[in-house]
Amino acid sequence: MDLRIKRHFHLIVLLALVAGLLVLGLGDQRIVAYTVAGGEQVQQSVQLAQAEMSGLLVAVGIR
Repeated sequence: MDLRIKRHFHLIVLLALVAGLLVLGLGDQRIVAYTVAGGEQVQQSVQLAQAEMSGLLVAVGIR
């Protein structure tokens, strides 16, 4: 087993470097699972719902 690790050590290091670069480079990127037609309208609806919920929380005294 030790011989195989020594033989493929450079591949293991390369894999770790690539994984590290991907995590550091793309770590803050959003993942978009799918897109929908009228995406802007959906986004506006979500923002409106968030504003309404925020207003309700303030009115109740939670926030």
